[in-house]
Amino acid sequence: METKVSYCRTCGANCGMLVDVEDDKIVRVRANAENSSSAGYTCVKGRNAVAGHNSSDRILRHLRRRRDGGFDEISLETAVSEIADRLGSIMTETGPESVGIYWGTYAWMASATIPVAKAWWRAIGSHKSFSPITIDQASKTISWERTGFYTGGFQRVEDADVWLEIGGNQLISLQSVGWSNTNPFVTLKEHKKRGLKLIVIDPRRTELAKAADLHLRPRPGTDAVLLTAILNVIFDKGLDRPEFYGRYADNVEALKDYVRGTTPAMAAEFCDVPEEDIITAAVMFGEGKVGAANGHTGTDMGPGGNPCEQLILSLNIICGRFVQEGEQVQSDAIVGDSPPRHAQVIPPSRHWDKGWRNRFGYGLMPSPFSGFGEVPCGLYADEILEPGEDRVRAMFSIGGNPVNAIPDLPRQIEAAKALDLLVNIDPYMTETSRLSDYIIAPTMMYERPDVNVIFGPFGIYTPALVPPPGDTVEEWQFFWLLGQAMGLDMELGVPNDAGFGCFGYVPPGRPVKLTGPLPSSDEVLAMVADNDALLEELKKHPNGLAAPRRSVTVQGPAPGMEDNRLDLFPPEFPQEMEALRSILQDSERRHYRLIVRRAKELFNNQGRNLPEITKGKTNPLYIHPDDLASHGLGSGDRVTVTSDHGTIAVVTKADDTLRRGVVALTHGWGGLEGDDPFAPGVGASVNALMSTRGPVQQVLHMPIMTALPVDIEPLADAPASRTDPA
Repeated sequence: METKVSYCRTCGANCGMLVDVEDDKIVRVRANAENSSSAGYTCVKGRNAVAGHNSSDRILRHLRRRRDGGFDEISLETAVSEIADRLGSIMTETGPESVGIYWGTYAWMASATIPVAKAWWRAIGSHKSFSPITIDQASKTISWERTGFYTGGFQRVEDADVWLEIGGNQLISLQSVGWSNTNPFVTLKEHKKRGLKLIVIDPRRTELAKAADLHLRPRPGTDAVLLTAILNVIFDKGLDRPEFYGRYADNVEALKDYVRGTTPAMAAEFCDVPEEDIITAAVMFGEGKVGAANGHTGTDMGPGGNPCEQLILSLNIICGRFVQEGEQVQSDAIVGDSPPRHAQVIPPSRHWDKGWRNRFGYGLMPSPFSGFGEVPCGLYADEILEPGEDRVRAMFSIGGNPVNAIPDLPRQIEAAKALDLLVNIDPYMTETSRLSDYIIAPTMMYERPDVNVIFGPFGIYTPALVPPPGDTVEEWQFFWLLGQAMGLDMELGVPNDAGFGCFGYVPPGRPVKLTGPLPSSDEVLAMVADNDALLEELKKHPNGLAAPRRSVTVQGPAPGMEDNRLDLFPPEFPQEMEALRSILQDSERRHYRLIVRRAKELFNNQGRNLPEITKGKTNPLYIHPDDLASHGLGSGDRVTVTSDHGTIAVVTKADDTLRRGVVALTHGWGGLEGDDPFAPGVGASVNALMSTRGPVQQVLHMPIMTALPVDIEPLADAPASRTDPA
């Protein structure tokens, strides 16, 4: 047995790993204490990579669907040839806009995938691009593009004395802006030891909330009202920073006038939190010298995602939570000089109001994938099912499960069945795979070389640790071959032109035509990395290499940028707040509010098919013990959960971390029609309770996915239900 050094690509934390290999198979994965970023930390998801790689459920041969719904194994050459022919016929008949692509979460996790697939997609010429960005936190993009973007950068948690987290639990999700994604429990403990004050707003007492100095537990969906009151207090007590916003922002008086209408007393009644806690939170945050407020899926997936993120950004601007001219920032260059940082504003851009629109009148959202933006996922099924000359007839999915991931499960199933061609690249027989015409079997993370050039001031390279099993291929290889079979003119090195912030940093690679026979994986990584010095340096440091600790002074505005201003009161904001209040009032018709939550063992829906991870469990409905007792129920009983749009059957699990009247389910579970929701690894789909045709966010067409009003009833025909796992 040989121990090899690598890193995990389950999520963007990229924790260092030691991998034991025997007979060309990985047999054990554990944390690497020598890794210069994670320093010995790893989560249960990363440690379960052995089960994922070696699963008997894994697809190791490319598959073609038969008329009876079964699948036959085919060669890669046959799959590429047939897909190219069918796609060519579709495009000849109805044009490139009849082709769509879904970039799943795992499209991020191999650095060669996005640039090569993006070159193929540009050559296709369609705008019908989709990704989870418009499922969970796209309201961040809306707020940036309506307000503008300050390029000096946010203040860092490493320097902060106060931090406000809303609707997130990064101790489990490992996903947060401005917060270290590695070793989070130790990192948080160190920050608090040096004096950081943590404020958490969440209806559940999460792991993060348990560590908070102040935890506010509002009614789900009311975060925007609570934030309005916090801004009211900050203005009223003179805790704002006019020296920052006076220089960079417009419409401050309009924002002041608006928040005066929501006093702490009014918000306390509306949100059901103590008035003194609202005031304390505002004073604690406003008196801090360095810090930030940060929203998560709990804010963005609710009925007021857009105004909530608008208020979070406004709160940071009003309190000056940005690095200003003359101040020092940490360099993020691993090798070479750090690019200059300027104290300046990129003005509101509103990409969706410019250029191409679909037949439903929606513009494109900024995206790191397609280069020119993407269509909101709330319109995914409409683009396939609704009549029109540019109706999507062919769909490609990379590293995702759109049937399961996008709200309104019945409609997503209907859409998948209506396609003339559905191609899925996935190692498992997911819901999308089961409805696909072709399944391309991909390699998994320890079977390919990789470099994490996308993820910022820490870099690491890994060779392949074991040979690819079966006929599996890297995703980029499939798109390279498919583009050649279609005769497309594919080119790397085309810069991203659809947004800023995180959407502007996907290395386009060096300018090169994708022609000729398949190169080696390392040759493609060199094309993608676009920095020979960085790549060669990373190869010398198997434990990774972090940017050296050196400061860069933030400079003044670049020429021509001096007069740009942020807009603190976009015209849609008061309309969206009014719509939110109306939705919340209407929600009183039902007795419970359903919120979403993470499962520490899973990343989205990855891993639920593995018995080593689920251990015979399904996804329970978490509910407060007193609410269970009010129904005469206990943990393990079966109930139905009903929304305005659907009903699902689930197993209950008592959870006293929830406030009463709130229930929680985990996303990523569920099956197709006829699947048993109580079967281990299947579970019920929370997306079956949601509708893309109900109330939706402006611009995003995103439905209500958390703070969803529901009712609960015992399932009468389940007398032995307490034996069910939960």
